[in-house]
Order: sequence, then C-alpha cells, then structure tokens
Amino acid sequence: MLTKQRLRAVQNDSNVCADIEGFDFNAYDARDIEELRRFWLQYGVLRFKKTGISDAQQVEFSRHFGEFVIHPKQKQEGGHPTHQEILVISNAMKDGKPSGAMGNSEATWHTDTWFYERPPAGAILRGVTVPPSGGDTYFLSTYSAYETLPDALRKATDGRQIFFQNVYDKTGKLRLGKSEPGSRDFREWTGVVHPLVRAHGETGRKALYLGGTTEGAWIVGLPLDESAALLADLWDHTTGKQEVFVQKWDEGDIMMWDNRCTMHRRDGFDPSLIRIMHRTTTAGERPV
Repeated sequence: MLTKQRLRAVQNDSNVCADIEGFDFNAYDARDIEELRRFWLQYGVLRFKKTGISDAQQVEFSRHFGEFVIHPKQKQEGGHPTHQEILVISNAMKDGKPSGAMGNSEATWHTDTWFYERPPAGAILRGVTVPPSGGDTYFLSTYSAYETLPDALRKATDGRQIFFQNVYDKTGKLRLGKSEPGSRDFREWTGVVHPLVRAHGETGRKALYLGGTTEGAWIVGLPLDESAALLADLWDHTTGKQEVFVQKWDEGDIMMWDNRCTMHRRDGFDPSLIRIMHRTTTAGERPV
C-alpha cells in the first residue's frame, strides 16, 4: 500500500510566504489541515498554485480555519449570489453596475478591517479571472517590522495604544451605518483602540499593528504632531524596509494570509481588463 504523500511548505525568496505542495483540495483529512495550520502560523502567508477549485470547495476549505466573518463590502457591492461567505472582488460590470467590490484601483498597505474590535484572523483569496498583467498583490511581515525596529522606535512603541476612527473609509466615504460626525477632531469620533504592538493570539509573537492608514489614526496620549511623526516613522520602517513577497496571479491561485502578523497591498490595473477574485474571511480575537 502506497503511503500518502505529505505536504511540503517551500519558502520562497521572502520571509513571509511559502508555496504549499502536495495538498489535494479534493481529498484531504484532519491531519492535512493541522499541518496547513502549522505552516500558516509559521510563515504568515501560504500560496496554492492553480488549484482549479469551485466556490463551494473554497467555502468548505475555509471552514476549517475558523468562523466566517462578513466583510463590510459584502453588505454593499461585493456580495456573492449563492455563497454568502464569499466576498466578490471585481471590476466587471453587470447591468451598468459593479458586480463586485474594489474596482481596479490601487489598494495601499493595510491589515484587513483594522477598525473592527475583533479584526479577522485570516483571509483566503482565490483568483477566478485574472488579467495578463497588473493587479499584483504584495505581502510583508509585521513580526519582522517589530523585530527590526531600531531601539529608539521600539521604546517609543512600548505600552502604547493606537486609536482608529471607523466613520470614514480610506477613500473618504462614510462607512455603512455611519453618519457625518459633529466634530472636526477625529479623536472624538467613534472608533476602536488597539495595542500598537500586538501579541499574536496563537503564537504569542509580537507584531507591529498599524492598521491601514495614518489618516484618522492617533497614538493615544501623545500630542497630535508627535503622534503623526511617530506613525510616519513606523510606516516608513514597515513598508519601506521590510522584505516583500509579490504575488503575480494565475487563475486558480490561492493566497491564504494571517491578518494578525502581515500587511498587504494591491497594484492597480487597466480598467479594460477583467479581474475577479473570491475571498473568504475567518474570525479573529481582539488584539492584546
């Protein structure tokens, strides 16, 4: 009797991603899932090349990694017609309206839904239709961002908390269910407070937690100018000096990332080209 081939994680030329070999989406067991989870926690980002799986298979696979989270965009333009767990990211039009969320523009560095009390633990993104060029996705490690901080910056982050307003999104649009604030001082708006350095809920490793923008972010207790200067230094260190993995998509590729210890961004692309991605999101703990 042949022994089943076990999984392999092959780290690429970054410190944040590994390619998974030997995983069969049509025939896997609890041991395979346990091994994948170990790799996921170790590397932060996993890639599965040209999987060819269906929406139903993606949903079923995602169930093994936690409860589903409904992304804010799923309540607007990014809902899936038959699988409520899936966020549709697409620039395709249907009946004169967007058939998915996020269009074709650039998405700058961020951690997903950083403005939630409990940001998601992870996301699983599958390329359904991809353009021949553009729309690349980039990943970096916020473990590494913290661990490589110069001493002065590390001391400046110790014990600090960061406030994120949750009234407007990064494009300046009101978030769903929010109304125009009565004050110009964003610190008086609704929002969340998280640690500037969070301990991962499963590994215990410390990671820098910057959210998704410096706009509407405030290091609690600091004067606004000092907060802005420190955040600028932290963002420059994180996004300008860390090793980055670049995913150039093929149809069927899956990227699976740990939202608690990574950040990602997306290149814009030609609006005449169609890019359709299906994403599932899993629940996480409150950052501590």
